[in-house]
Amino acid sequence: MKIKKNKILFWLCIVLACCFYGKGYAQDIDLQNFYKPNFKVTGNINANMMYYNSNMENSREPFTYLFSGSLNISAFNFSVPLFYSFTNQGDNLGYTAPFDFNRLSIMPKYKWVKAYIGNVSMTFSPYTLSGYPFKGVGLELTPNSPFKVSLMGGQLLKAVSAENASGGIPIYQRFGYGAKVGFEKAQYKLGWIGFYAKDDASSLNMVNDNGVTPKENFVNSLIFSTSVVRNLNLNVEYALSVLTDDTRSESISGGGFRDKIFSGKESTSYMNAFNVNFDYNIQKSTVGLTYERIDPNYNTLGALYFNNDLENIALRFARPFYQDKITVSTSLGFQKDDLEKVKKQDTKRVVGSINMNYRVTDQINITGSYSNFSTYTNKKLDQFELINNPNVVQADTLDYRQLSQNANVNMSYAFGKKRNQNLNFNYSIAGQANEQGGVIRKGQASTVQNYNLAHTVSFLATKVALNSSLNYTKNEVSRNNNSSMGASVGASKKLFKDKLNTNLGFLYNNSQGNMNSSSVFGIKFNNSYVMYQRHNFGLNVISMFRSSTNTEKFNDLTATLNYTCSLDKIKLPAKKEPKKEKEEVLNPILKINHKDKTYEGTRDEIIQQLQDMQSSLRPMPKEDSEELQHLLTLTTLTPDDDSFKEKALNYLKAYDLNNDILNKYDNYIHETVKSLREEMVRKDEGYENDYVMALGRVNKHKMHGVDEKDVTDKVSYNSYLKLVDRKNKKLQPLMVHRWMLDEIGILSNTPVDQLRQNENLSAFNKEELGDFFKMMKEKKTDAAIIEEIKIKLIPFYHDLAVKNVKDGEVDFKFLKNN
Repeated sequence: MKIKKNKILFWLCIVLACCFYGKGYAQDIDLQNFYKPNFKVTGNINANMMYYNSNMENSREPFTYLFSGSLNISAFNFSVPLFYSFTNQGDNLGYTAPFDFNRLSIMPKYKWVKAYIGNVSMTFSPYTLSGYPFKGVGLELTPNSPFKVSLMGGQLLKAVSAENASGGIPIYQRFGYGAKVGFEKAQYKLGWIGFYAKDDASSLNMVNDNGVTPKENFVNSLIFSTSVVRNLNLNVEYALSVLTDDTRSESISGGGFRDKIFSGKESTSYMNAFNVNFDYNIQKSTVGLTYERIDPNYNTLGALYFNNDLENIALRFARPFYQDKITVSTSLGFQKDDLEKVKKQDTKRVVGSINMNYRVTDQINITGSYSNFSTYTNKKLDQFELINNPNVVQADTLDYRQLSQNANVNMSYAFGKKRNQNLNFNYSIAGQANEQGGVIRKGQASTVQNYNLAHTVSFLATKVALNSSLNYTKNEVSRNNNSSMGASVGASKKLFKDKLNTNLGFLYNNSQGNMNSSSVFGIKFNNSYVMYQRHNFGLNVISMFRSSTNTEKFNDLTATLNYTCSLDKIKLPAKKEPKKEKEEVLNPILKINHKDKTYEGTRDEIIQQLQDMQSSLRPMPKEDSEELQHLLTLTTLTPDDDSFKEKALNYLKAYDLNNDILNKYDNYIHETVKSLREEMVRKDEGYENDYVMALGRVNKHKMHGVDEKDVTDKVSYNSYLKLVDRKNKKLQPLMVHRWMLDEIGILSNTPVDQLRQNENLSAFNKEELGDFFKMMKEKKTDAAIIEEIKIKLIPFYHDLAVKNVKDGEVDFKFLKNN
């Protein structure tokens, strides 16, 4: 009963806050433009169909389709982004998933009010609500005031009975509600987050619950950030998660203060999370420190996955050297678990890494990275184990250390006329050793090395491009050695005035090991065709032929047909205004010459021209916009024609100055994303190689494909699980990198004058345009400005990637077959 009262009071406070917003800021309406329809539609629609055929038995569906799109419909001062995806993936899984594969999201926006409707996701913080998809509604209120509010509510999980669930594990229906209230000033921010989720115990009728219980979770978080000290940013978050593991358990009578506040039950636990992060900029250097502590078993029902029982401290440093040609970033961290000293063994990790980029010339670029991971495990043997097992040697079993090192070097060289050729070399090495009692025993060390050489040449006159690559991998894993060598060739040709781009490629890879040898031959054929600049058709076909000494030969064929339509500013035709009869008023015709343009007309007509210019100006910092508006107001208030011309010229000069800064900003952004894309393309192969090597170790392990219930060698199976975990940890950086690379690639191929139409970049501009204007007024160099933009652009898109990346199949671009 108490918890219900607390919930009612909680939401009542939020409603009152919304009413306060409505009362305090409902007058902020642009009546001048409110009645102008300004109807337009932007975005894209996509249709993707995939056919798969193989002579091996597998659970992959032979035909899948995906219809998706993102549209932004705007009219008057409203905008309505709409996202949808419909697919047949999941229809033949054999079980029911607790979420929808088909999704429809509508996010209408008017000024500072934004709504989330349908299958959406929101993020408040990592410890409360962190991108968890739900079916419901959300609301964001970001008025031009210190107060900000975000609300959400909806279904987190669908009920799935044991008969229809994966693995026979039933799932209760779960609903969640959350609120985030913030108070933001220029030098500090304060915030509170509340998130509540509860399973519906009546959503399932079970005789045997198989250990699955209905849960309830209430998370509160306090957030504080400040930049009172110049160039220093401090962020602090504390979260308390109250988790009831079984809502059917008995309530605690006469409990402590927390039990009374949160209506604690016998299965209720209270867990804390704490995070402090600060960054300090010293000239071109950036120093950062992070401290994080998460209680054992900390969990929130607003996150898909959560690490707990850890204490982590990390130090970061980054700085450019040698006239900004060399960029170095380093990090050093320490992590430990078993915070309550109750586990039979505890683990400590020391993590160090360094990354360097050296732009030797405009043609030669070198990047390198090195990381070292040391994991210490201390098993706490009790006296009974030592007494009863005389074969246990304390020095050999108490201390266990796992050493892991990774290094990567990439060199690229662009040459030829108009730099139409590119040569790229990449070398990576990964080593791991298990040390016990200070000794690395035979078979407890492994090394994986990879060499890759790639060459591309473009014949600009004939619009033909050729590419080739060589790859060699050597694995020394435990007592098993194997090597892999492969090559690929390809050609592409642009036809029909560059509308059709066709590609044909071949690849071959051969692997030799102690117990097995295998080979892979592949053919790929890709085509893309652009029609009327908006319609894009793609056809991709790849066929792989695999053979092995231990298994039967098999082959597969994958064909993908894709269609994309880009909607760019579809507008309704403008309504023709009736011609007005000429007023018989003596109003002289004025002429104002500014640069190469002449503004001619009556005083009112010229004022109208200036007002149209002002209203069509791109978004810019508030203070600069207000200053420009002030000059325009002074122009309209001048009493005589001479003063009017003088004030109008002052306005036009200021207008051109701001417009030039905005144009320069677009050019700087374009240069930045092009440079960033080149860097990311060079690093893409390294990320893929890291994942491929990790995946190869999993696939080649003797426990791969073995059901857990059939396992007899527990030690070998535990080592296999560690490899699977390492593989998953390599997948996330690759998926994030690929998402960022796609977004940055879109920006680099977008004309400069159309960059501002990109929704994500517009959000970035809104945050950083003020700092850019400040740098321009301080007359900083082009290199300094581009570097500053890059430093801010990378974490912005990285955060977007983390929020938007989804698990899926990896496109192996570099044809690594380990």
